[in-house]
Amino acid sequence: MALIPTPNHRDLVRSQSLSCSIQQEIDREGSISFSRFMELALYHPQFGYYHADTIEIGKRGDFTTAPEISPLFGQCIARQIAQIHLHLKQLDLLELGAGTGKLAGDLLLELQKLNCLPIHYYIYEISTVLRNKQQQHLKKILPDYYSRIIWLDALPTTFTGIILANEVLDALPVHRFLIDQHQCYELSVMGKNEKFDWLPTSASDVLLAKINYLAQRYQLQPGYISEINLQLKHLIKTLASALTQGVMLLLDYGYGQQEYYHPQRNRGTLTCFYQHKINNNPFDLPGLQDITAHVDFTEVIEIASDHGCTLNGFTTQAAFLLNCGLTQIAAEISGQLNREDEFRLHQAIKTLTLPTEMGEVVKVMALGKNFDQDLLGFCLHDRRRLL
Repeated sequence: MALIPTPNHRDLVRSQSLSCSIQQEIDREGSISFSRFMELALYHPQFGYYHADTIEIGKRGDFTTAPEISPLFGQCIARQIAQIHLHLKQLDLLELGAGTGKLAGDLLLELQKLNCLPIHYYIYEISTVLRNKQQQHLKKILPDYYSRIIWLDALPTTFTGIILANEVLDALPVHRFLIDQHQCYELSVMGKNEKFDWLPTSASDVLLAKINYLAQRYQLQPGYISEINLQLKHLIKTLASALTQGVMLLLDYGYGQQEYYHPQRNRGTLTCFYQHKINNNPFDLPGLQDITAHVDFTEVIEIASDHGCTLNGFTTQAAFLLNCGLTQIAAEISGQLNREDEFRLHQAIKTLTLPTEMGEVVKVMALGKNFDQDLLGFCLHDRRRLL
Protein backbone atom coordinates (compact mmCIF):
# COMPACT_ATOMS: atom_id res chain seq x y z
CA MET A 1 0.00 0.00 0.00
CA ALA A 2 1.46 3.36 -1.07
CA LEU A 3 2.37 5.93 1.56
CA ILE A 4 0.13 9.00 1.68
CA PRO A 5 1.95 12.14 0.47
CA THR A 6 2.30 14.99 2.96
CA PRO A 7 -0.33 17.70 2.36
CA ASN A 8 0.47 21.39 2.20
CA HIS A 9 -0.05 23.60 5.24
CA ARG A 10 -3.41 25.02 4.09
CA ASP A 11 -4.90 21.58 3.48
CA LEU A 12 -3.50 20.26 6.74
CA VAL A 13 -5.16 23.07 8.69
CA ARG A 14 -8.49 22.31 6.98
CA SER A 15 -8.16 18.60 7.81
CA GLN A 16 -7.36 19.43 11.43
CA SER A 17 -10.43 21.67 11.62
CA LEU A 18 -12.62 18.85 10.34
CA SER A 19 -11.02 16.39 12.77
CA CYS A 20 -11.82 18.79 15.61
CA SER A 21 -15.45 19.04 14.48
CA ILE A 22 -15.75 15.24 14.27
CA GLN A 23 -14.12 14.85 17.69
CA GLN A 24 -16.65 17.25 19.22
CA GLU A 25 -19.50 15.12 17.88
CA ILE A 26 -17.87 11.95 19.23
CA ASP A 27 -17.43 13.64 22.62
CA ARG A 28 -21.16 14.39 22.69
CA GLU A 29 -22.27 10.94 21.54
CA GLY A 30 -19.54 8.65 22.88
CA SER A 31 -19.00 7.27 19.37
CA ILE A 32 -20.45 7.77 15.90
CA SER A 33 -21.27 5.35 13.11
CA PHE A 34 -18.78 5.08 10.28
CA SER A 35 -21.58 6.24 7.99
CA ARG A 36 -21.69 9.50 9.94
CA PHE A 37 -17.89 9.79 9.89
CA MET A 38 -17.84 9.27 6.12
CA GLU A 39 -20.64 11.79 5.68
CA LEU A 40 -18.69 14.43 7.59
CA ALA A 41 -15.40 13.60 5.86
CA LEU A 42 -16.93 13.95 2.40
CA TYR A 43 -19.82 16.38 2.80
CA HIS A 44 -19.20 18.62 5.83
CA PRO A 45 -20.43 21.99 4.47
CA GLN A 46 -17.23 23.81 5.44
CA PHE A 47 -14.41 21.25 5.54
CA GLY A 48 -15.71 18.18 3.68
CA TYR A 49 -13.82 16.71 0.74
CA TYR A 50 -16.43 17.56 -1.89
CA HIS A 51 -16.84 21.12 -0.63
CA ALA A 52 -13.16 22.07 -0.73
CA ASP A 53 -12.31 24.87 -3.15
CA THR A 54 -9.20 22.90 -4.12
CA ILE A 55 -11.01 19.73 -5.25
CA GLU A 56 -9.77 18.37 -8.56
CA ILE A 57 -10.87 15.32 -10.54
CA GLY A 58 -8.50 13.79 -13.06
CA LYS A 59 -4.71 13.83 -13.35
CA ARG A 60 -4.33 16.80 -11.01
CA GLY A 61 -6.72 15.40 -8.40
CA ASP A 62 -6.91 12.39 -6.12
CA PHE A 63 -8.67 10.07 -8.56
CA THR A 64 -9.87 10.02 -12.12
CA THR A 65 -13.18 9.01 -13.69
CA ALA A 66 -14.04 7.63 -17.11
CA PRO A 67 -15.15 11.00 -18.58
CA GLU A 68 -11.78 12.51 -17.60
CA ILE A 69 -9.95 9.69 -19.41
CA SER A 70 -11.54 10.17 -22.83
CA PRO A 71 -14.57 11.73 -24.57
CA LEU A 72 -15.17 8.25 -26.01
CA PHE A 73 -16.96 7.38 -22.78
CA GLY A 74 -19.59 10.09 -23.19
CA GLN A 75 -19.86 9.51 -26.93
CA CYS A 76 -20.76 5.86 -26.33
CA ILE A 77 -23.36 6.74 -23.70
CA ALA A 78 -24.82 9.27 -26.14
CA ARG A 79 -25.48 6.43 -28.60
CA GLN A 80 -27.43 4.59 -25.92
CA ILE A 81 -29.38 7.74 -25.06
CA ALA A 82 -30.23 8.31 -28.72
CA GLN A 83 -31.68 4.80 -28.95
CA ILE A 84 -33.77 5.29 -25.81
CA HIS A 85 -34.98 8.62 -27.17
CA LEU A 86 -36.69 6.85 -30.07
CA HIS A 87 -39.11 5.24 -27.61
CA LEU A 88 -39.89 8.23 -25.37
CA LYS A 89 -42.48 10.95 -25.84
CA GLN A 90 -39.94 13.54 -24.75
CA LEU A 91 -36.27 13.57 -23.79
CA ASP A 92 -35.01 15.27 -20.69
CA LEU A 93 -31.76 14.24 -19.03
CA LEU A 94 -30.94 14.33 -15.33
CA GLU A 95 -27.34 13.75 -14.23
CA LEU A 96 -26.47 13.15 -10.60
CA GLY A 97 -23.08 14.32 -9.36
CA ALA A 98 -21.73 15.70 -12.62
CA GLY A 99 -18.09 16.09 -11.47
CA THR A 100 -16.28 18.67 -13.58
CA GLY A 101 -19.05 18.71 -16.20
CA LYS A 102 -16.90 16.76 -18.63
CA LEU A 103 -19.42 13.94 -19.13
CA ALA A 104 -22.29 16.38 -19.62
CA GLY A 105 -20.28 18.28 -22.22
CA ASP A 106 -19.18 15.19 -24.13
CA LEU A 107 -22.72 13.80 -24.08
CA LEU A 108 -24.36 16.97 -25.31
CA LEU A 109 -21.81 17.56 -28.07
CA GLU A 110 -22.34 14.03 -29.35
CA LEU A 111 -26.14 14.23 -29.01
CA GLN A 112 -25.99 17.45 -31.02
CA LYS A 113 -24.22 15.54 -33.81
CA LEU A 114 -26.88 12.82 -33.58
CA ASN A 115 -29.65 15.45 -33.79
CA CYS A 116 -30.91 14.25 -30.43
CA LEU A 117 -30.42 17.08 -27.95
CA PRO A 118 -32.67 16.82 -24.87
CA ILE A 119 -35.22 19.50 -24.10
CA HIS A 120 -33.44 20.14 -20.81
CA TYR A 121 -30.29 18.82 -19.17
CA TYR A 122 -30.74 18.84 -15.40
CA ILE A 123 -27.82 18.47 -13.00
CA TYR A 124 -28.18 17.64 -9.32
CA GLU A 125 -24.91 18.62 -7.66
CA ILE A 126 -24.52 19.22 -3.92
CA SER A 127 -20.99 20.64 -4.16
CA THR A 128 -21.02 24.35 -4.93
CA VAL A 129 -17.36 24.14 -5.96
CA LEU A 130 -18.05 21.43 -8.54
CA ARG A 131 -21.23 23.20 -9.64
CA ASN A 132 -19.15 26.27 -10.47
CA LYS A 133 -16.66 24.13 -12.43
CA GLN A 134 -19.54 22.55 -14.36
CA GLN A 135 -21.07 25.92 -15.21
CA GLN A 136 -17.77 27.36 -16.44
CA HIS A 137 -17.01 24.31 -18.59
CA LEU A 138 -20.47 23.94 -20.13
CA LYS A 139 -20.95 27.64 -20.82
CA LYS A 140 -17.64 27.65 -22.68
CA ILE A 141 -18.26 24.63 -24.92
CA LEU A 142 -22.06 24.86 -25.37
CA PRO A 143 -22.98 28.56 -25.34
CA ASP A 144 -26.06 28.13 -27.55
CA TYR A 145 -27.47 25.27 -25.46
CA TYR A 146 -26.39 26.56 -22.05
CA SER A 147 -29.77 28.12 -21.14
CA ARG A 148 -31.31 24.62 -21.23
CA ILE A 149 -28.88 23.28 -18.61
CA ILE A 150 -30.53 23.61 -15.21
CA TRP A 151 -28.93 22.96 -11.83
CA LEU A 152 -31.31 21.56 -9.23
CA ASP A 153 -31.19 22.06 -5.46
CA ALA A 154 -33.37 18.98 -4.88
CA LEU A 155 -34.24 15.85 -6.81
CA PRO A 156 -37.46 16.13 -8.85
CA THR A 157 -40.65 14.46 -7.67
CA THR A 158 -41.70 13.60 -11.23
CA PHE A 159 -39.45 13.04 -14.21
CA THR A 160 -39.73 11.66 -17.74
CA GLY A 161 -36.54 10.84 -19.60
CA ILE A 162 -33.14 9.46 -18.69
CA ILE A 163 -31.45 9.61 -15.28
CA LEU A 164 -27.69 9.18 -15.35
CA ALA A 165 -25.35 8.52 -12.42
CA ASN A 166 -21.68 7.82 -13.08
CA GLU A 167 -19.64 6.97 -9.98
CA VAL A 168 -22.19 8.48 -7.62
CA LEU A 169 -23.50 5.53 -5.62
CA ASP A 170 -20.02 4.54 -4.43
CA ALA A 171 -19.71 7.90 -2.66
CA LEU A 172 -22.76 7.31 -0.44
CA PRO A 173 -21.79 6.86 3.23
CA VAL A 174 -21.79 3.24 4.40
CA HIS A 175 -21.97 1.39 7.70
CA ARG A 176 -19.23 -1.12 8.49
CA PHE A 177 -19.76 -4.36 10.33
CA LEU A 178 -17.79 -7.16 11.95
CA ILE A 179 -18.90 -10.75 12.39
CA ASP A 180 -17.46 -12.08 15.66
CA GLN A 181 -17.43 -15.59 17.09
CA HIS A 182 -20.73 -15.14 18.90
CA GLN A 183 -22.43 -12.04 17.47
CA CYS A 184 -22.37 -9.28 14.84
CA TYR A 185 -21.18 -5.77 15.57
CA GLU A 186 -21.33 -2.43 13.89
CA LEU A 187 -17.87 -0.94 13.54
CA SER A 188 -18.34 2.57 14.86
CA VAL A 189 -15.76 5.33 15.25
CA MET A 190 -14.20 6.47 18.50
CA GLY A 191 -11.70 9.24 18.93
CA LYS A 192 -9.30 10.84 21.34
CA ASN A 193 -7.34 14.01 20.64
CA GLU A 194 -8.65 13.91 17.07
CA LYS A 195 -7.15 10.47 16.43
CA PHE A 196 -9.80 8.04 15.26
CA ASP A 197 -10.15 4.27 15.42
CA TRP A 198 -12.72 1.50 15.08
CA LEU A 199 -15.02 0.60 17.98
CA PRO A 200 -17.30 -2.49 17.86
CA THR A 201 -20.78 -1.47 19.05
CA SER A 202 -24.27 -2.92 19.07
CA ALA A 203 -25.92 -2.53 15.69
CA SER A 204 -29.36 -0.99 15.19
CA ASP A 205 -32.23 -3.40 14.54
CA VAL A 206 -32.28 -2.49 10.84
CA LEU A 207 -28.54 -2.93 10.40
CA LEU A 208 -28.39 -6.09 12.51
CA ALA A 209 -31.16 -7.74 10.48
CA LYS A 210 -29.22 -6.99 7.29
CA ILE A 211 -25.93 -8.30 8.73
CA ASN A 212 -27.57 -11.52 9.94
CA TYR A 213 -29.20 -12.06 6.56
CA LEU A 214 -25.89 -11.68 4.72
CA ALA A 215 -23.99 -13.82 7.22
CA GLN A 216 -26.45 -16.70 6.92
CA ARG A 217 -26.99 -16.50 3.16
CA TYR A 218 -23.29 -16.31 2.25
CA GLN A 219 -21.89 -18.32 5.20
CA LEU A 220 -19.69 -15.51 6.42
CA GLN A 221 -17.20 -16.57 9.09
CA PRO A 222 -15.95 -14.89 12.30
CA GLY A 223 -13.55 -12.05 11.52
CA TYR A 224 -15.44 -11.04 8.39
CA ILE A 225 -15.59 -7.26 7.83
CA SER A 226 -17.57 -5.44 5.16
CA GLU A 227 -19.99 -2.57 4.51
CA ILE A 228 -23.73 -2.05 4.15
CA ASN A 229 -25.16 1.01 2.44
CA LEU A 230 -28.39 1.96 4.21
CA GLN A 231 -28.60 5.28 2.32
CA LEU A 232 -28.96 3.48 -0.99
CA LYS A 233 -32.60 2.68 -0.28
CA HIS A 234 -33.67 6.31 0.07
CA LEU A 235 -31.87 7.47 -3.08
CA ILE A 236 -33.04 4.65 -5.35
CA LYS A 237 -36.58 4.88 -3.96
CA THR A 238 -36.63 8.65 -4.62
CA LEU A 239 -35.41 8.25 -8.20
CA ALA A 240 -37.60 5.26 -9.02
CA SER A 241 -40.70 6.90 -7.57
CA ALA A 242 -40.07 10.12 -9.51
CA LEU A 243 -39.51 8.39 -12.85
CA THR A 244 -42.80 8.24 -14.76
CA GLN A 245 -41.35 6.88 -18.00
CA GLY A 246 -37.76 6.36 -19.02
CA VAL A 247 -34.51 4.73 -18.00
CA MET A 248 -31.98 5.07 -15.21
CA LEU A 249 -28.38 4.38 -16.27
CA LEU A 250 -26.17 3.67 -13.28
CA LEU A 251 -22.42 3.20 -13.79
CA ASP A 252 -20.27 2.37 -10.80
CA TYR A 253 -17.71 0.16 -9.17
CA GLY A 254 -19.58 -2.80 -7.75
CA TYR A 255 -20.77 -6.38 -7.82
CA GLY A 256 -23.83 -8.53 -7.53
CA GLN A 257 -24.47 -9.37 -3.89
CA GLN A 258 -23.08 -12.89 -4.02
CA GLU A 259 -19.75 -11.60 -5.32
CA TYR A 260 -19.74 -8.54 -3.04
CA TYR A 261 -20.14 -10.66 0.10
CA HIS A 262 -18.00 -13.55 -1.07
CA PRO A 263 -16.40 -15.26 1.96
CA GLN A 264 -12.94 -14.44 0.60
CA ARG A 265 -13.74 -10.71 0.31
CA ASN A 266 -13.37 -10.55 4.05
CA ARG A 267 -12.19 -6.94 4.40
CA GLY A 268 -14.91 -5.36 2.30
CA THR A 269 -14.37 -2.81 -0.44
CA LEU A 270 -13.73 0.42 1.45
CA THR A 271 -11.07 2.39 -0.46
CA CYS A 272 -9.49 5.82 -0.01
CA PHE A 273 -7.71 7.98 -2.59
CA TYR A 274 -5.26 10.82 -2.04
CA GLN A 275 -3.24 12.20 -4.95
CA HIS A 276 -3.80 8.95 -6.87
CA LYS A 277 -2.40 6.90 -3.98
CA ILE A 278 -4.74 4.19 -2.71
CA ASN A 279 -5.05 3.21 0.95
CA ASN A 280 -7.59 1.56 3.23
CA ASN A 281 -7.40 3.90 6.23
CA PRO A 282 -10.32 6.36 6.15
CA PHE A 283 -9.06 8.06 9.32
CA ASP A 284 -5.99 9.54 7.62
CA LEU A 285 -6.34 13.22 6.67
CA PRO A 286 -10.13 13.59 7.05
CA GLY A 287 -11.54 15.87 4.38
CA LEU A 288 -8.47 15.56 2.15
CA GLN A 289 -8.93 12.08 0.76
CA ASP A 290 -11.83 10.55 -1.12
CA ILE A 291 -13.58 7.60 0.54
CA THR A 292 -15.59 5.09 -1.47
CA ALA A 293 -17.23 1.68 -1.14
CA HIS A 294 -18.38 -0.52 -4.00
CA VAL A 295 -22.07 -0.86 -4.87
CA ASP A 296 -24.24 -3.89 -4.11
CA PHE A 297 -26.17 -3.94 -7.40
CA THR A 298 -28.47 -6.72 -6.20
CA GLU A 299 -29.69 -4.33 -3.52
CA VAL A 300 -30.19 -1.61 -6.16
CA ILE A 301 -32.52 -3.72 -8.32
CA GLU A 302 -34.41 -5.06 -5.33
CA ILE A 303 -35.16 -1.52 -4.14
CA ALA A 304 -35.98 -0.25 -7.63
CA SER A 305 -38.31 -3.16 -8.42
CA ASP A 306 -40.31 -2.38 -5.26
CA HIS A 307 -41.02 1.03 -6.80
CA GLY A 308 -42.11 0.08 -10.30
CA CYS A 309 -38.81 -0.32 -12.15
CA THR A 310 -37.68 -3.30 -14.20
CA LEU A 311 -34.14 -4.47 -14.94
CA ASN A 312 -33.38 -3.65 -18.56
CA GLY A 313 -29.72 -4.59 -18.46
CA PHE A 314 -26.65 -5.29 -16.35
CA THR A 315 -23.15 -5.71 -17.73
CA THR A 316 -19.56 -4.54 -17.41
CA GLN A 317 -18.36 -1.12 -18.53
CA ALA A 318 -16.22 -2.75 -21.22
CA ALA A 319 -19.15 -4.66 -22.70
CA PHE A 320 -21.43 -1.64 -22.53
CA LEU A 321 -18.98 0.65 -24.34
CA LEU A 322 -18.19 -1.93 -27.00
CA ASN A 323 -21.90 -2.59 -27.55
CA CYS A 324 -22.41 1.15 -28.00
CA GLY A 325 -19.82 1.36 -30.77
CA LEU A 326 -16.57 2.19 -28.98
CA THR A 327 -14.34 0.63 -31.64
CA GLN A 328 -16.24 2.26 -34.51
CA ILE A 329 -16.12 5.71 -32.91
CA ALA A 330 -12.42 5.28 -32.15
CA ALA A 331 -11.70 4.20 -35.73
CA GLU A 332 -13.40 7.33 -37.09
CA ILE A 333 -11.36 9.54 -34.76
CA SER A 334 -8.07 7.72 -35.18
CA GLY A 335 -7.62 8.66 -38.82
CA GLN A 336 -7.61 12.36 -37.89
CA LEU A 337 -4.92 12.10 -35.20
CA ASN A 338 -1.14 12.38 -35.18
CA ARG A 339 0.87 9.48 -33.82
CA GLU A 340 1.14 10.84 -30.27
CA ASP A 341 -2.62 11.52 -29.96
CA GLU A 342 -3.42 8.15 -31.49
CA PHE A 343 -1.26 6.47 -28.84
CA ARG A 344 -3.16 8.36 -26.12
CA LEU A 345 -6.45 7.28 -27.67
CA HIS A 346 -5.47 3.61 -27.53
CA GLN A 347 -4.23 3.99 -23.95
CA ALA A 348 -7.59 5.51 -23.00
CA ILE A 349 -9.45 2.59 -24.61
CA LYS A 350 -7.33 0.16 -22.60
CA THR A 351 -8.07 2.00 -19.35
CA LEU A 352 -11.80 2.03 -20.08
CA THR A 353 -12.08 -1.61 -21.14
CA LEU A 354 -9.29 -3.85 -19.82
CA PRO A 355 -10.22 -6.19 -16.94
CA THR A 356 -7.15 -5.01 -15.03
CA GLU A 357 -8.34 -1.39 -15.31
CA MET A 358 -11.98 -0.17 -15.27
CA GLY A 359 -13.43 -2.59 -17.80
CA GLU A 360 -14.67 -5.37 -15.51
CA VAL A 361 -15.05 -3.91 -12.02
CA VAL A 362 -17.21 -0.99 -13.19
CA LYS A 363 -20.73 -2.21 -13.96
CA VAL A 364 -23.56 -0.61 -15.88
CA MET A 365 -27.18 -1.13 -14.84
CA ALA A 366 -30.28 0.03 -16.74
CA LEU A 367 -33.55 0.36 -14.83
CA GLY A 368 -36.68 1.06 -16.85
CA LYS A 369 -40.06 2.48 -15.92
CA ASN A 370 -42.86 1.99 -18.43
CA PHE A 371 -40.09 1.11 -20.85
CA ASP A 372 -39.54 -2.42 -22.18
CA GLN A 373 -37.26 -2.00 -25.19
CA ASP A 374 -34.03 -3.95 -25.65
CA LEU A 375 -31.08 -1.63 -25.12
CA LEU A 376 -28.05 -1.27 -27.36
CA GLY A 377 -25.52 -1.27 -24.53
CA PHE A 378 -26.65 -4.64 -23.22
CA CYS A 379 -27.15 -6.61 -26.44
CA LEU A 380 -24.11 -8.80 -25.72
CA HIS A 381 -22.53 -10.06 -22.49
CA ASP A 382 -25.66 -9.88 -20.35
CA ARG A 383 -24.64 -10.23 -16.68
CA ARG A 384 -28.09 -10.19 -15.07
CA ARG A 385 -27.57 -13.74 -13.85
CA LEU A 386 -24.91 -12.42 -11.45
CA LEU A 387 -27.51 -10.45 -9.52
